[in-house]
Amino acid sequence: MKHSIILAGLLSLVLISCDVMNAPYEKKPKDPSDTLLKDTSTTITRTGALQNVLLEDYTGQLCGNCPEAADIADRLYKTNGGRVIVTAIHAGIFAKKEMPDYEHDFTTPTGDALDAAFKISRAGNPNGLVNRVTINNRIIQGHPTWETVVAQQLQRSPALELGMSHTYYPETKTLVVTVRTEALADIDAPTNVSVWLQENDIIADQKDYRKTPSHITDYNFSHVLRASMNGTWGDTLSKAPSAKGTKSTMTFRYTFPDVKLNTADTLNYWDVKNFEIVAFAHKASTSKEVLQVVKQKM
Repeated sequence: MKHSIILAGLLSLVLISCDVMNAPYEKKPKDPSDTLLKDTSTTITRTGALQNVLLEDYTGQLCGNCPEAADIADRLYKTNGGRVIVTAIHAGIFAKKEMPDYEHDFTTPTGDALDAAFKISRAGNPNGLVNRVTINNRIIQGHPTWETVVAQQLQRSPALELGMSHTYYPETKTLVVTVRTEALADIDAPTNVSVWLQENDIIADQKDYRKTPSHITDYNFSHVLRASMNGTWGDTLSKAPSAKGTKSTMTFRYTFPDVKLNTADTLNYWDVKNFEIVAFAHKASTSKEVLQVVKQKM
């Protein structure tokens, strides 16, 4: 009897001392204290009643025709009030290093996985995806078609409202991002949310066949995908189709690797002040069609 009382007391202490951690939570946090950091920002970027477009520009430093595509993407971004959100994904054979002139490596595990999944490299570069929609049985869109497809997508009625805010903690190099969603219509498929980090104003070598010589030593790279905060396909927003009016809030945390913030390593250095955060919701089905996208500068 005495042993039973002691055992019951110990069990109650264990139960009282256990914390319940509700999702979302960080996978493999660098330090347990990082999970306590909150997004305290009141600056929320929202899509409102407008449909935004994610333009994924698959490119590479050895692709001499890619700067022309990058110019088209940049023009679409600038002339559409920021509603066209560009991501430059360096992947495939044209993104390889070629020593000694093309020594940077802008590839990422996420970019490589996306390239393999959508078979972009097989089609050649420059090519891309526009909201990952399929037109004429093709999901890959050549850069001459981007303007037309983008214009079509901008006219769509959005199925989802997307909002994003973030807080960066320089002392721990931790970024906390909050993504808020509301279904504006019934969504007929399970949905994921991805959060990407990309960098502007990277000066490096690039081939450009429009120039003589074609080797450009001070090319300005924009919207370069640097990392995904939550993997290739993101995290689950909804495991089933969503009804109109469904709301959700998700929190994501990312700790920047110390090695990437080493200013002495000019080849691999990440300049956080030039970073931007891209959050988008997409169908978890085979097509991965993008439903909505939003961007904030860090």
